[in-house]
Amino acid sequence: MVEIKNYKINLYDNSDKDKFASKKIGETFPNLEEQIYKIIKDKIIWHEIKMKERIIDKKLAEELGVSRSMVRQVLTILAKEELLTMVPRNGFYVREITKKEIEEIYEIRKTLEVYAIKYAISRISDKDISRIEKLFERTKEPLKRNDIAGLIKIDIELHSLIIDNCDNNHIKKIIDKFRNQVDFYRAADLNRVGRAKELYFEHFEIFQSIKKINTELAIELMATHIENSKKNVLDNYDKYTYGVINFT
Repeated sequence: MVEIKNYKINLYDNSDKDKFASKKIGETFPNLEEQIYKIIKDKIIWHEIKMKERIIDKKLAEELGVSRSMVRQVLTILAKEELLTMVPRNGFYVREITKKEIEEIYEIRKTLEVYAIKYAISRISDKDISRIEKLFERTKEPLKRNDIAGLIKIDIELHSLIIDNCDNNHIKKIIDKFRNQVDFYRAADLNRVGRAKELYFEHFEIFQSIKKINTELAIELMATHIENSKKNVLDNYDKYTYGVINFT
């Protein structure tokens, strides 16, 4: 079992946690397919189900309290998203992501996100700037306590803000295509409290350059940030791919 439960993004509000604690997913949520998708994807991204491991649909169905057919529907979706591989007459396996593929994905990501920040920086509204600023402020105290869950939200929100404002739908589609593979290694790039804090300040510097509409600096910082993430993931590839992820 992966030792990162305290760092996952909640699938429901904490206020509902006790209410749902004794129930299986099939008794709790009205939109079952969406919730099953989130849970299984979470298990893959956070390496509870490891790379190359076979996914037993019957076991998952029993664990979640839903039908095998619904679980298989979700596994088919995840296979289309290239997180899983479907082997005829043998079932679904977590797809192997190689070092070469990581290098290629991060190089594509760097090219696209540098382009995106160049054209987004003058389009981002004051309202969005204020929202992200508040997000950074809310994360300061948890970060001092080495609670890094909020960094995932900053990562997602800041990159999404840039991509959504670059006024290029094709860029968004291409980045979305690789988002699952990037998410798969987000845990790897938050592996240590020290690296997590580095990421916080990398994101904060990018945000400050956006706020000041300093395009040249923003481009430089974004390229460096993605290069740093790529290096950290590649340096620790074997540990994250086949071992237990923790934040020590």
